[in-house]
Amino acid sequence: GLLKLEPAARIQLAQACITLVRWLPALYGLLALSYLGRYLRWRLLLGSCSIGTWSWPDLLGWFRGFALTATPGKLGELTRVQQLHEGLGYPRLPLLHAFAAERFCDVGAVMIWLAVLLPGSLPVDGVGRWLAPIALISMLMVSLLWRRLVPPLRRWRQHLPQGAMLRACVPALLASLAFWGCEGLLLWLLVQALAPTDIKATTAIGITLLSGTAGMASSLPAGLGVNEAATVLLLGQQGIPASIALPIAVLRRLITPWSVVAVAAALAVLPMAGQVQPRQDT
Repeated sequence: GLLKLEPAARIQLAQACITLVRWLPALYGLLALSYLGRYLRWRLLLGSCSIGTWSWPDLLGWFRGFALTATPGKLGELTRVQQLHEGLGYPRLPLLHAFAAERFCDVGAVMIWLAVLLPGSLPVDGVGRWLAPIALISMLMVSLLWRRLVPPLRRWRQHLPQGAMLRACVPALLASLAFWGCEGLLLWLLVQALAPTDIKATTAIGITLLSGTAGMASSLPAGLGVNEAATVLLLGQQGIPASIALPIAVLRRLITPWSVVAVAAALAVLPMAGQVQPRQDT
C-alpha cells in the first residue's frame, strides 16, 4: 500500500519519518513511565502481602514475563508466576492472586476511560449513546443468571485476591488508569510527529483503548492485524488519511508491545540475581 502512494505523498511521509527521530526520546520516555506504573502496581499488590521488595531481581523477574506476552490468553505472562516462584522463592498462590488482580484492574481502567471518553471526546458513530442501554441489559442478564453464576464463582474464589491484596486493588486501579493514559499519549505524539491533522490527547487515548479492546476480542496473539486495522479506521474518522494512519498504527505497535517483548526476551538470558538455589538432599 505504501508503494502505491502518489510520489508527493511518499516524499511527505518519508520526511515525516525522518523528523520522527527527534521524537523517539519522548516516545520511549513515555513508554518507560508507563511500565514504571505497571511495576508500581505489581509492588502495591505483592507488598500488601509482604512479598518481595523494590529490587533489581524483583524488577527483572517481573519484566521478563513480558517476553511471551503476545501469546493467546495471557499464558506467556503466567510464566512470570513460575519464574518468580522458582527464582526468588515467592509463593505461588499470592502470585496468582496478583496476576488476577492485575487483569481486573486493566479491565476496570479501560472501562472507566471509555465511559468517560466515548460520549464526548470520541464520538464513534454514536456509540456513546448506546452505553447506558447496553449497561442496563448487561445488569439484567447478570441478575437473571446470578444463581447459575454463583457456583462457578465459588469454585474460583480461591484464585481471586482477598484481604489485604483486595484492598490494594484500589490504588492499583488508580495506577492502571495512569499508565493506560500514558500509552494512549504515545499515539497522540505519533500523530503530532507524522500527521498533518491534529487530534486531542483524550481522543488518542480513546482510540488506543478501543483498538486494543478490538485486538483482545479477536483472540489473536497481541491482537495482531486487528489492532492496527482498528487504529487506521478510527484515525480515519478523525480526518487522518489511511496513507498516514497506517504508518502511525504500525509504528505505535512497534514501540509497544513489540519493543517491550524484544527487551524482555533479551533480559531473559540474564541470570536472576538473588536466585534461590534448590535444596539438595544429603
